[in-house]
Amino acid sequence: MRKFYSGLDLLFRGVYVGKVVSINYLFLIFIILFSFAIFGSGANVARAQDAVDDLVSDDFWAQIRTDTPRYTMESFLFASDALEKSVSKYMEDPSLELQADIALLSDVLVDLIDLDGVPDATRRQTGIRTFEYLMDIFGRIGKPDTLDFPDLDTLALTSADGFRIPQTPLRIERVNVGPRKGEFLFADDTIRVAPRFFAAVSHLPLNTALDIESWTSFGPQQTGPLIPPELIQLVPEALHEVWLETPAWKVIFQMVLLAAVVTAVLGIHRLARSRVRAGRISILLAKTLAPILLVYSTSSLLPFIALQVHLSGTFARFYDVTLTVVTYGGLAFIFWLAVRAFVEAIILFPHIPDESLDADLLRLGGATLGVFGAVFILALAGQAVGLPVLSMVAGLGIGGLAVALAVRPTFENLIGGVILFVDRPVRVGDFCSVGDQKGTVEGIGIRSTKLRGLDRTVISIPNAQFADMQIINWAQCDQMLIKETIGLRYDTTDDQLRYLLVELRRMLHAHPRIDGDTVRVRFSGFGDSYLKVDIRVYAQTREWNDFYAVREDIDLRILKAVREAGTDFAFPSQTVYMAKDTGRDNALSTRAEAAVQRWRESGQLPFPRLTRSELDRLEGTLDYPPSGSPDAGEEKKIDPEVAEPLSNPPEENSAELNK
Repeated sequence: MRKFYSGLDLLFRGVYVGKVVSINYLFLIFIILFSFAIFGSGANVARAQDAVDDLVSDDFWAQIRTDTPRYTMESFLFASDALEKSVSKYMEDPSLELQADIALLSDVLVDLIDLDGVPDATRRQTGIRTFEYLMDIFGRIGKPDTLDFPDLDTLALTSADGFRIPQTPLRIERVNVGPRKGEFLFADDTIRVAPRFFAAVSHLPLNTALDIESWTSFGPQQTGPLIPPELIQLVPEALHEVWLETPAWKVIFQMVLLAAVVTAVLGIHRLARSRVRAGRISILLAKTLAPILLVYSTSSLLPFIALQVHLSGTFARFYDVTLTVVTYGGLAFIFWLAVRAFVEAIILFPHIPDESLDADLLRLGGATLGVFGAVFILALAGQAVGLPVLSMVAGLGIGGLAVALAVRPTFENLIGGVILFVDRPVRVGDFCSVGDQKGTVEGIGIRSTKLRGLDRTVISIPNAQFADMQIINWAQCDQMLIKETIGLRYDTTDDQLRYLLVELRRMLHAHPRIDGDTVRVRFSGFGDSYLKVDIRVYAQTREWNDFYAVREDIDLRILKAVREAGTDFAFPSQTVYMAKDTGRDNALSTRAEAAVQRWRESGQLPFPRLTRSELDRLEGTLDYPPSGSPDAGEEKKIDPEVAEPLSNPPEENSAELNK
């Protein structure tokens, strides 16, 4: 055992070296385990096949018919006699071949009983126990005369669907539904009627060539050929007492063996997990090792040992149910892990970022598929052990509505994650603004999106809220905006202002990191204590540090240009001028009042609006661009290279829609 664990230790040390090596090692383990399972089951199948060939050569199957009650009864008597002979030979010289014969004859007798209402996991043991009671009954009251049973002609005249065996409450009835429809089998209530009727006739002697008191007490005490009789003789007499229709020593042995197998599997599982700590695929495959060993044990190893120990009755049914539940549970776990490992392989090989939304949604889809597959496998397990799966599903449907209402926020976040995956407003690594939060997207999960804030804290925003908020993705901008508003003193002359505007435009057009087509420098209005100049340009960069460096350089050059223009920046202040009031200019006032009086007398007073003739006379008479400008006197037009329209022209919109 120490060498075994040392080998495992070395194996998993190899697993830890790298992902590819670990995957190869784990696949090697899987191949070895499946080889054991195939070889072990193959040996059992070969022995059983040899037994079948012997029986077929004796024209055995021709004697087994269920077309009429007579054929069914004759088949039962023929198979029970053959079973008694095989048991007699087995008691003289136990062998695996005779054990296979007995198992096959037992299956034949089980097939003559309608067990459609019995769960799959306990069907065989229930059938074996039932035909043991039937053999005890007919061995005591005598075998019925099969000529009294209806044959094909009688059934054609009476159209009977069943027949009660004379002197017994037992019935042989026609099967009306299912794959065996039309066959005559011992009725489904035989599993309840036979034990009660046997109790009533158990005082009668058993007519058999074997030295036994009854089949129901003889069967549980038997063992397979691999159990030495000397070992059975060492068992204390007290442990031969029957617990749950099985000798006590068998119950104890099987439970201890089951506990030992589970403990060994858990130990191997912990060893595998302790050695494999790197790589998602390697970890998942290491987790799969334990359930594979468990499924192999419960589907091949433990049933083979139970066959040799020969369990029976209630405990055998309980043991079969336990193995069935564990086997299906292991298969469900294997399926879940296998789907997750497959998804991780998909993520790994196309190099999808590990923390991206694509990877998270792939994992979500894989986990969902794994859960549904596991639930389906567990439903098969429930059906095998006799649970009302359909009723449970209906109950889950009603209960699921209540659960869905309770976890509505979770579903909203899940749907929000899907929306983010489809719309892709941001990706992992993008710097964005969401509401009043700014930060770099570090992960988009199933429930929430995580931002690394400017203060280096992690901001977690539920996906449902994130998808509904206004998102500014700075990473998607092709250029970065520089927007400044400067305020100049009110004593700045108009020509000083013109000079400054020209120098600022020249400087920005000459700057190598500024997009010249986006330069806009304009005198934009009058503030409370300053003249406003708006500056808007786009820096040719997509990196924050570079952007701040460019903006710093622009601001320093603006400062220099303002000082060179002979003006300065205005401060929020009030200036009080102490001077003598010279009053109004009487000449200008008289001229203005006289002009208004002439308008009034001639009926041309331009209130509330200018007349149409006046509007026509004034249109386009102002010199803009102003005199002295290179553009003065030219036809008014806009250079398309520097134009910033509010919308694309119709022809461009059509081309965009066609794309």
